[in-house]
Amino acid sequence: MTARAGSPGRGGDSEVVYRQYFRELQEGIVAPVYLLFGEEDYLMEEVVKKLAQVGLGEGSRDFNRDCFDGEEADLEEIRAAVEMLPFASPRRLVVVKNSPYFRGGKGSGKGKGRREELVALLEELPATTCLVFVTRGDVDQRLKAVQIIKKKGRLWGFPRLQGQDLTKWIIARIRRKGAKIAGATASYLAQLWVYDLNRLERELEKLVAYVGEGGEIGREHIQLLVDPGIRENIFYLLDAVGKRETRRALLLLNQMLAAGEPPLLLLFLLTQRLRLIGLARALAGEGLRPREIAARLKQHPFVIEKALEQGKQFSQEALENCLEECLWADGQLKGGRLEPKLVLELLLLKITEPKGHK
Repeated sequence: MTARAGSPGRGGDSEVVYRQYFRELQEGIVAPVYLLFGEEDYLMEEVVKKLAQVGLGEGSRDFNRDCFDGEEADLEEIRAAVEMLPFASPRRLVVVKNSPYFRGGKGSGKGKGRREELVALLEELPATTCLVFVTRGDVDQRLKAVQIIKKKGRLWGFPRLQGQDLTKWIIARIRRKGAKIAGATASYLAQLWVYDLNRLERELEKLVAYVGEGGEIGREHIQLLVDPGIRENIFYLLDAVGKRETRRALLLLNQMLAAGEPPLLLLFLLTQRLRLIGLARALAGEGLRPREIAARLKQHPFVIEKALEQGKQFSQEALENCLEECLWADGQLKGGRLEPKLVLELLLLKITEPKGHK
């Protein structure tokens, strides 16, 4: 059984689950061991910071914290840090990022040996250390190490915040910074923004500084101050694909790449948009109205209306073909030999072909 980042384990509302995580830490509850996994790097890093704040003694944090890269560190180094006694603090904090130990596969040789070493370490974990593993993606709950962590500590998933969950997070974050924002305005910002909470956090700081403490952030402030990221450009890119405007699609792609947007992120958002169009159209075919579809898919109604409108440019065959080609591009970006820019250009050339379009 694989624990997925989309299923944190305490209900389906990711934003509520995250608040439960941080509330537990705020109450001073520190488990002996944590496995943080999923897609939201920013929130996982926030948990690590909070653990250092509540779990380590004032003035001694630098002496009682070690951080390792799991891809490079030897488990013996990690064990030595775990077994070291704390200095002027109730415990030590040992963080292992990029932890490679929790994915599926039987494993053999060195990989299997590392897992056995890890199990031994977890079974003998001293009470004076809080050990935190951080890994991107899903984890395999069948692994003995994961089962031990679940029994002794916390297995916390961090799925990507999106839709209503992201809107709630923005509202809570703005309130915590001393300003206000209406739900509709927060939803507008959530629909504009790319899935990068680090960058979004910086934009929120900018907005709060502009309106001042107690001020209310409006749509006009967002339009004035916030870099819209690539969400709107993805919409225009897909519009060009739907209209078979290859030259415009390639121009938009190269503009986004020149702006430093990661190729994998561009592909992710393009694929997500195509899937949303397919889901929205399928539910509309069942007789659901846009607001009902929005509630079902946890999206803002105007996003669904846009998806349904944009979907008119694609036949079912074209939509399926686009998703198949996106899958090909994903494989090339993650393990192929072609340059990422060339992969995305070839993708656009393939999906702007007349075949399957209305």
